[in-house]
Amino acid sequence: MHVILVPGFWLDASAWDEVAPVLQEAGHSVQAITRTGDTLDEQVAGIVAVLDAVATPDEPVALAGHSGAGPMVLMAADRRPSLVAHLLYVDTFPGPDGAVVNDELPVVDGVVPLPSWDVWEPATVRDVTPAVREDLERRAVPEPAAVASDPFHYTDPARHAIPATVVSCEVPATDLAAMVAEHHAWTTELVAVEDLTIVGLETGHWPMVTAPRELGALLVQALAPRPTAGP
Repeated sequence: MHVILVPGFWLDASAWDEVAPVLQEAGHSVQAITRTGDTLDEQVAGIVAVLDAVATPDEPVALAGHSGAGPMVLMAADRRPSLVAHLLYVDTFPGPDGAVVNDELPVVDGVVPLPSWDVWEPATVRDVTPAVREDLERRAVPEPAAVASDPFHYTDPARHAIPATVVSCEVPATDLAAMVAEHHAWTTELVAVEDLTIVGLETGHWPMVTAPRELGALLVQALAPRPTAGP
């Protein structure tokens, strides 16, 4: 399957450099992209343009989003549900219609720079060594302020028929599954998914750099063909 990898906030396509080979070794083709645009809708439109260029209803693709890109990949799939065979959420999941990523992030000259490390919770920075910090700081790209504060919008119920897998890192998978079972307000979109899988990966918020092969293996597992039921 063709897999499109969308990086989260402050990252570009290179964030997936160590994950892509794992998918390729399993026979998938991989396309990591860098988000572009100054608003949420512009960035979603960029993802939709990639879908339109590489996918067809006969050959749909898998669409993966990390962190702040989680809602973006669902918004893109909402616009082209027939082109997406699987949604992969990497330490993220899409909030409900009208929610935002985080409108409290500090804005400097119209953009949101990578915050200092001391603002993160311990679970967020688990396995983030000094070398990983330096690497993330080196590749960090400021986010347009509107991308963090523009509301999510979905319109096509067909999005709920797309199988989805959440790789939960900061929050234990069992805790997230309980939130979904209890219909927690923020999990509305996950509750509505007809075929949802939640798996855990015990590392911090940036598994593509702290546990890339383990993350890749979980994505491969999520995309593996399922046995068909017998007669």
